[in-house]
Amino acid sequence: MCHTYQLNETTVKNTDGIVYIVYGIDAINEKGKIVKSFTKLFYERSRAQDLVTLCNECELSIIHLANVVED
Repeated sequence: MCHTYQLNETTVKNTDGIVYIVYGIDAINEKGKIVKSFTKLFYERSRAQDLVTLCNECELSIIHLANVVED
């Protein structure tokens, strides 16, 4: 089964009430359904997009996604 990856965004509020956006990665199956999601990984959109691009270019298997996110 082939998966593609896309950027996700989550709006959060810190304890001081400041609202900001954090970024993560979703794994999408061939039917367009999100089958795995990791949120709140990056404060910088560009870093999250770089990860998404790398995963797509390398055709990362979904079984390795958790390890990639952890590293």
